Amino acid sequence: MFNRSGAKPTILDKAVEVMKPAVITAMVFSFFINILALVSPLYMLQVYDRVLSSRSVSTLVVLTVLCVFLFLIYGMLEALRTQVLVRGGLKFDGVARDPIFKAVLDSTLTRRGPGGQAFRDMDQVREFATGGLIAFCDAPWTPVFIIVSWMLHPYFGILAIISCFVIFGLAVMNDRATKNPLQMATMASIAAQNDAGSTLRNAEVMKAMGMWGGLQERWRGRRDEQIAWQAAASDSGGAVMSGIKVFRQIVQTLILGGGAYLAIEGKISPGAMIAGSILVGRALAPIEGAVGQWKVFLGARGAWDRLQGMLRDSKDTDDHMPLPDPRGVLSAEAASILPPGAQQPTMRQASFRIDAGTSVALVGPSAAGKSSLLRGIVGVWPCAAGVIRLDGYDIKQWDPERLGRHIGYLPQDIELFSGTVAQNIARFTEYESQEVIDAATLAGVHDMIQGLPMGYDTAIGEGGASLSGGQRQRLALARAVFRMPALLVLDEPNASLDQVGELALMEAMNRLKAAKRTVVFATHKVNLLAQADYIMVINQGVIADFGERDVMLAKLTGAAPPPQPPKPAPIQSAH
Repeated sequence: MFNRSGAKPTILDKAVEVMKPAVITAMVFSFFINILALVSPLYMLQVYDRVLSSRSVSTLVVLTVLCVFLFLIYGMLEALRTQVLVRGGLKFDGVARDPIFKAVLDSTLTRRGPGGQAFRDMDQVREFATGGLIAFCDAPWTPVFIIVSWMLHPYFGILAIISCFVIFGLAVMNDRATKNPLQMATMASIAAQNDAGSTLRNAEVMKAMGMWGGLQERWRGRRDEQIAWQAAASDSGGAVMSGIKVFRQIVQTLILGGGAYLAIEGKISPGAMIAGSILVGRALAPIEGAVGQWKVFLGARGAWDRLQGMLRDSKDTDDHMPLPDPRGVLSAEAASILPPGAQQPTMRQASFRIDAGTSVALVGPSAAGKSSLLRGIVGVWPCAAGVIRLDGYDIKQWDPERLGRHIGYLPQDIELFSGTVAQNIARFTEYESQEVIDAATLAGVHDMIQGLPMGYDTAIGEGGASLSGGQRQRLALARAVFRMPALLVLDEPNASLDQVGELALMEAMNRLKAAKRTVVFATHKVNLLAQADYIMVINQGVIADFGERDVMLAKLTGAAPPPQPPKPAPIQSAH
């Protein structure tokens, strides 16, 4: 619909290909619909020129019955055309929605794209394809009405041609006058919506510390900018649209006045005058309909361009070759992690190897780069340089959804989702009840869940609002260990836990180690280091040291290390 030549095809282009048969069918229907639109002027022509002069009631009845029958077919074809386009829109949505969802996820993680606005853009494109496109389907048949009106008298044909060019010219003027203000209004609207969304997500802080006034003022400013641009577009386009309406009335007057003159001169019949009026009006209707849909078209075109840009930037929409289930061998080769929007990497030149079934603790001061490395390990933040591998395969070579089944991740900022406890633990996938109970038991949260009003069927609300911070963290741990993933990545897993919760966490880590699962965790608490086989010290974005737990603890505390049996040494950082 809005293809740009030479651009890389995306899933939207494939979705349009799927929808093409529906559009072609709608165009075929449009042909017959517009042919049947000739029924009304022909009926008036026959009534005025034959029925009134002959006073034949039988002829009037036959013409009327035939006209009603053809109008019923007209209405049926109109309904079928709409239904065909709607079905085409459903096919379009079926092809595009999943890749767009993945692209939105990618753009949200990298903070490059429109985020949730993309879903509104997809709806806008689909709605134009199923509704606004009808006006453009009728436009190609305008010459048919011009030719028929010319056959009645050249005056009608010439007037129709001139009118079409004038209305089209006014439409172009309207486009040029409103294009930039509408684009700026759309950008301001997106900014205002995103600002409102982020503000409301932090409503507790905003309310508790009286921040709502300043945040409201910021939102109001962006809202005012949006409205100002919309007003500018309306002011520019309103005059043009008024001109089109006035011109339309003038044309209607010229048709009837000129037709009356021609009838007085005996050059056409009174029926031809009425028929010519209807035909010229019908010739202008598709043009006027396209002008009326022009703003919708511009909005859909802008939405299309935003979606295409997001899809071309997305790295997770390509197909990946299926890889064998990972065992948990983790390695990095001069990996540098660059956060979205940052200019400098927060983790530089990291090199190490962690064998399957090994537990590694990351320690270091705040903002040292621990969380950046963990995000790079799970593939949330890509490597700006170097590579991170799982079982020898670059993280980027794995299908993200397939890889996610074999990774457990517990971030610092816990995010639960609206749904039941069981659904959150099972990651909103199909599950067996025992699998959920096993994960909850492993995380030491089974008893806590049983104490909830509906147990595992308890709805936790948006973001787990009905739970305490410790409960959310323990549920998130159960989600992370669901189905015993090969690699478990924990970022400050005991930050919100009480003593009971910490004991449950350490017991879970012991069981994971016994099951030969690889565990990488960041912590500031010494008591959790006993669960590690190795300790990695991170400072100022580099791996400062890496070695066996007892040796590293001795270095960190200044005590002499106890004698240890020899173990394979990990690959040290290049630093």
